[in-house]
Amino acid sequence: MRTDQAEIRPDPTIALVDDLLGGIGRGEIRVPAFQRPFVWRPNQMLELFDSIERGYPIGSLLLWQTDERVPSLDRIGGLEVPPPQAGRQVSYLLDGHQRVSTLFGVLNRPLRDGPVEEEQDWIWQIYRDLRPDPLGSDRYRHHRSGKYSPHLLPLAAVMRTRDFLRHFHRVELSVKDSNQADALTREAEAVTQRIKGYKLTLVRLQGASIDQAVNVYARLNRTGTRMDPDQMVSALTYRREQPSLASRIDDIVTSIADTGFGELPRLAVFRSLLAIAGESDIMSPRWSLVADYVQNRLHDDLPHTGRAVRLAAEFLRNGIGMPHSRFLPYSHQLVLLAMFFHTCREPSGKQYDGLRRWFWVTSWSGAFAGATSTMLRRALAEMRRFANGDAALPLDVSDVQPMPESFNLNGARTKAYVIWEALEFPRRFDMLGQPFEVANVLATADNQIFRHVVPRDPRPANRLIFPTTPNTSVLMALKGLDMPVGPGLFDGNPELRRLVGPSKTEQILESHGIPVKAWRRLCDGGIGGQLFIEDRTELLERRLRAFADQLGVQVGGQVAGAADDDSE
Repeated sequence: MRTDQAEIRPDPTIALVDDLLGGIGRGEIRVPAFQRPFVWRPNQMLELFDSIERGYPIGSLLLWQTDERVPSLDRIGGLEVPPPQAGRQVSYLLDGHQRVSTLFGVLNRPLRDGPVEEEQDWIWQIYRDLRPDPLGSDRYRHHRSGKYSPHLLPLAAVMRTRDFLRHFHRVELSVKDSNQADALTREAEAVTQRIKGYKLTLVRLQGASIDQAVNVYARLNRTGTRMDPDQMVSALTYRREQPSLASRIDDIVTSIADTGFGELPRLAVFRSLLAIAGESDIMSPRWSLVADYVQNRLHDDLPHTGRAVRLAAEFLRNGIGMPHSRFLPYSHQLVLLAMFFHTCREPSGKQYDGLRRWFWVTSWSGAFAGATSTMLRRALAEMRRFANGDAALPLDVSDVQPMPESFNLNGARTKAYVIWEALEFPRRFDMLGQPFEVANVLATADNQIFRHVVPRDPRPANRLIFPTTPNTSVLMALKGLDMPVGPGLFDGNPELRRLVGPSKTEQILESHGIPVKAWRRLCDGGIGGQLFIEDRTELLERRLRAFADQLGVQVGGQVAGAADDDSE
């Protein structure tokens, strides 16, 4: 430890949930601005309250107690919090932002009846189902409508006695069976006591500088949301007279997300900035050295980075056909594309074709799986030479395998496959024969749209984006399609076939890349499901080879390759 740094003194204490919420409400506990925004998913919020009620540990909260005034958030859990009081120490939350935001945003919210005013605020409306639940797995739930129900306890009524009594006065009036009303009230009282009586461990760091506090947080080996490098650099180099590095990177990410393309990986944007600023090691630079010149070089190069990243996103969307940023196979591809568009202001058609070929080859060959600093330094140098017109991009096509062995959206090959399939079959039909644009579905829906046809087969040919009516599986929907006219009817009469055209069933199947032969086997039952997948796999692999040929990439040998979790 440096001799000019004060010794850090951790001070663990036990506090109730009410103590924590009160400290936030008085401005005594703040969330530093270098923390990431609230990113927990709804199910994580529900699990937190379920753990608290069961008495499970949820981890300690790390607070940095200091006289310094550090930029901090004015809203926690979607609620405004007061500024710190002048002349008093403040405890800044270093670890536990997601947990604390969940507790404060849910428990401190005003009790209301009906939907929230802002659509995105529904996640803070959490209720406890007071009815007996033998499984105990769905006791906590989100309730979007907010409509009153006697068996649902709004957690917004738990911490304030007046709200609790008001809610259960309504229960007594609406539930005619007094025994049932009493049972609901007793269960609610028990839930309230478990939440109010839950003990949290608060560990306060005293005597630390901001540099030490940031580094303590950065070294935490926890399962929560870690601080990104740009946020660490921002915290170490904050200046009141200019926006932080992290906020300006957020602006770049947000401006692209607002186009409908989704949020690009912010770490990739930061690495693009490092590369454009001339940093040789973009994987793991020494942050203290980066912080020394962040106010100059990096801030000066942010506008160039913003432009280059926006052009890279435009290329991915329009030049490649990527429907959404979440299907980017490797975040390193964004960094290298940003370097290209920063270096080359007016690319030629030949360079665009070279970039397209480079994107697909690197996605199909696992080029950036386990990428190292040395590998990326070499790749950046090659991309700069290509952008300057000095050399072609060197590509290793010997390991190109476009078809993933299994459908795994954490794998680069699978993400590339999704992009290709959207290009190959852009307009599809649902089970009722209604058309839909698959790119629009991919841009707005989650991963649940990729549905199995038959159980327990991981191959991509067993996945379809196939909207069905409620409670109808893909398998049943396919089997329910009308049988098309047999091919023998048109034998020797192709003109009649042309005049009649494909049936609705044939249109539906063709739009999803399903051979009629494969569909007939599926309808036969038995081993027909496996034969269906094999037939569809054969068709998809044949069309993938043709797509690769158009790019000038020869796929030799096996088409399918590993679908490992390699997309960072």
